[in-house]
Amino acid sequence: MSTLSHLLHCDGTTDGLTFQRNIALLAFSKAALDLFTLAYFPGLEIITILHAWLNPFLLIAPWLEGSMPWTICVSTLVFFIVLVWNGVHRARHAGWPKWTALITCIPYVGALMTVVLAFLPARKHTVWDLI
Repeated sequence: MSTLSHLLHCDGTTDGLTFQRNIALLAFSKAALDLFTLAYFPGLEIITILHAWLNPFLLIAPWLEGSMPWTICVSTLVFFIVLVWNGVHRARHAGWPKWTALITCIPYVGALMTVVLAFLPARKHTVWDLI
């Protein structure tokens, strides 16, 4: 159990390199699932799926109409949930407010915020942190 806890960094903070690794693995996994789904359902619009990386809300209407497979929608939902979860831990490590990680879900601004979180320096600790 401690190995899973260590991999997920449940200690409350995530340093920059770990955040970059987690997001890269997450993006690779989502891209692989998207490509597999596109190969299995050849009639899908690839532009809509690519655009959903920047604006996940574009998938709601096609999914409700039944023209978008549930695997794409679920992978997008999981992608953004884990992105925010890692962002909260990264923001805490950098000394930023935790709510700033929610900016990663705002369409078109989220990609920029993810890059900002990836390269933030760590918060400098003071003697008052011990109290």
